[in-house]
Amino acid sequence: MSAALRKVSIRNLLAHKVRLLLTVLAVVLGTAFVAGSFIFTNTLKGAFDEIVSSNFDGIDAVVSSSDAGVPLDAAWREKIAADPEVKRAAILSTTPVVIANSDREQLRTSGAPVHVAPYYDATDAVSHVATVVTGAAPHGTQEVAVHEADSDRFNIKIGDELILIDSDARRDVTVSAIVTTEVRPGGAFTVYMDAPAYIESYLPNGVAGQLGVSGKHADSLVEHLTETYPQFTVRSGADLAAETTERVTTALSFINYFLLAFGLIALFVGTFIIANTFAMIVAQRQREFALLRSIGTSQRQLTRGIVFEAILVGVFGSILGVAAGFGLVRLILAGMAAAGMELPNTGMQLSVETVLVPLIVGTVVTVLSAWAPARRAGQVRPVAAMRQQDGGGLKARTISGLIVLLLGVAAVVAGGWLLAEQSTESRASVVAVGAVCLITGVALFSPAIVRAVLPGLGAFIGLPFRAVGKLAATNSQRNPRRTATTAFALALGIGLVTAFSMLGTTMKASLTDFTDNALKADLVVSGPTGGANGQFSVPEQVVEALSELDEVETVTAIGFAPLSLLENSDASATETGFAAVTVVSGDPTNGIEIESVAGDVSLKQEGVLVSRKYAANHKFSAGDTATIGFNGLALKTAQVVGVYAENDLLGDVVVSSSLAADALEMMQTAGVPNAPKVSLAFVPLQAADGVDVKQLKQAVETVIDDYIVLSANTKTEFAGAQAALIDQMLNVLYGLLALALIVAVLGIVNTLALNVIERRQEIGMLRAVGTHRRQVRTMITLEAVQIAVYGALLGVGLGLTLGWAFIRTLDEQGLGNPVINWQQLGLLVLFSAVVGVIAAVLPARNAARTPPLEAITD
Repeated sequence: MSAALRKVSIRNLLAHKVRLLLTVLAVVLGTAFVAGSFIFTNTLKGAFDEIVSSNFDGIDAVVSSSDAGVPLDAAWREKIAADPEVKRAAILSTTPVVIANSDREQLRTSGAPVHVAPYYDATDAVSHVATVVTGAAPHGTQEVAVHEADSDRFNIKIGDELILIDSDARRDVTVSAIVTTEVRPGGAFTVYMDAPAYIESYLPNGVAGQLGVSGKHADSLVEHLTETYPQFTVRSGADLAAETTERVTTALSFINYFLLAFGLIALFVGTFIIANTFAMIVAQRQREFALLRSIGTSQRQLTRGIVFEAILVGVFGSILGVAAGFGLVRLILAGMAAAGMELPNTGMQLSVETVLVPLIVGTVVTVLSAWAPARRAGQVRPVAAMRQQDGGGLKARTISGLIVLLLGVAAVVAGGWLLAEQSTESRASVVAVGAVCLITGVALFSPAIVRAVLPGLGAFIGLPFRAVGKLAATNSQRNPRRTATTAFALALGIGLVTAFSMLGTTMKASLTDFTDNALKADLVVSGPTGGANGQFSVPEQVVEALSELDEVETVTAIGFAPLSLLENSDASATETGFAAVTVVSGDPTNGIEIESVAGDVSLKQEGVLVSRKYAANHKFSAGDTATIGFNGLALKTAQVVGVYAENDLLGDVVVSSSLAADALEMMQTAGVPNAPKVSLAFVPLQAADGVDVKQLKQAVETVIDDYIVLSANTKTEFAGAQAALIDQMLNVLYGLLALALIVAVLGIVNTLALNVIERRQEIGMLRAVGTHRRQVRTMITLEAVQIAVYGALLGVGLGLTLGWAFIRTLDEQGLGNPVINWQQLGLLVLFSAVVGVIAAVLPARNAARTPPLEAITD
């Protein structure tokens, strides 16, 4: 490419600043999220590295229980602390709790952990020293210290009373001190309790999971402790910090992939806009290209000139996208801080990939998008200076698009319906391939759909505006390729929203139907779901108190425990499924609809229940002996007392509560670090004869009132609370998908703006024959609305098809028949029409201002 042609390309870009800006914006929005995903993940990693390193700073060794089965109890901890090579030893432990103030208001953290930790003063702490700022260090089980960051956040003062609630009990405590630490704890809310009091309150049998140790000779401490105490596992603090950091990095990779996916979606949508923009630029510059050809410019040089412009746009837009990514991360971090989730100030973390990956991706996408229009530009002949070209025929594109579209439909139908007997993974793979073909086929075939659909749609939308409406409808059909490409960018965003909406609506409907059909209860007692502490476990004493109410006929507590059945009773036994079983206290047939297959499923006899499918796969029958274990460790044998038909609520294995408690106690005795407990998720209740739901609820609330976060709901209300989590998840997805819609709106603006430039003579002629400015604005606006509504309808159809297919592939996971929220889809179409009006504001104003005589003589 010659220097002269490069100069022409640069001057052409600078001469059309609005066109350049709109094209660059499409690149910026996509690359901003790609860059932001890397910057945000690196920044989070840096912040958590700081937190982890500070937590392990000063810890030379960490002692924990091993497979030898020796618990790290008080006697062993004292012995290790008294070792001549040990300077200090402290428990490394925290316990999740719910915290409320004296007004019984829960103190929430917007998702960050809430826990209680042991307090050690500077002379006893091995790491993460909490220094008293005001007040006196906590002593006993009724005093706690609070970090000064949490004191400011929740307006907590010395002498205030707090309520600590965990799965075992409620504890009323008084704030005796405000403390500070070297590293601000971010969004976590930690209260500190005197170490002996913490052990008494939160460590069953006084067994600790880990002991942090600092030594007189740090380099040799791990070796010394390993040789002296072979019954325990000893690792260096540095190794544990590295391992924790690795786990954090793995967890954060999900956020990175999440943001990256939406950045790529935005770039994918932007691809259509960039391609459309360059196609229109090529169409508008026919005379310029013909002139260049007539003075000796070759096809290859002309093509390279357009590609060079695309490279400039891609590089410039990607650089701005990286800068915008920084701004995006700053907004996210500011939002996290405002929500009480502030991170340690480690600065914005840069890396080579942070800059290079978005830069390369944005540039490559732009060049690929401009390649086809660039080739068409190179094929311009000098004689083309005398006429305008419409970009060629659509026959080949329509035929290829129809073939790909039919292949996509076939794959989607096969995965969603015809292959119903295959595994979920196989069907999902087929549907995924079908989705790609379907999207590609619609993109290619869309101009043919425009020719078939837009005349009627344009006539309907333009009906109230008479002649201006007819003119707008005619203009929208003039270049079906351009209209289709512009509308498809919006259709893709609307399609994704529609598919997720359909999935969410179906999930909520399935959850409601499942709850109504599976639960036999007048009320369900449960804790909050999600948030900082996940599913809050209903305390055992609450279950006992509910059982004593005269208004209650039956109580069934349902929970979970990290246990599994083993193939045999050897310590090397293999697990027969996931390490989680359902735990039931009481008669499960009173609270749940269960179909008995064999034996007695009432659990009147302590034992294990298994589903029919599980029994067949692992050769269990009623009356057999099963071994309950944890990570291959055999804990307790029990009898399989019953077999039931498949039940989504119960899962595959049910263990009676007393049996599960015995097994978990054996884990503690065996010294399993941080031995878990049974987590009771919810408690279905049936009212006694003559007691209505209102009376039952009043009686139940007298029992659960002290626990603040527990609630008593009807089956419908309980299902609604679970469905609220689905809405929260969908709102996040909708927020991110809004990015694709913003890019699509810019595409409509871009197309209309270039369209107005292209039709300057035509608009000037209309103005010359008496068309008012208001009528010109109305015409351009109606064209935008037609494109937007067409894109919305196309997107809704695409989304419903894909949503149906993916829901059908998940039928084995408990999803029922697909459910459509027609009201939401109607609002989407209406929203798209409004988007069209907004997108047309600037292009319509510019068109209305076109000087008639000057435009005609151009």
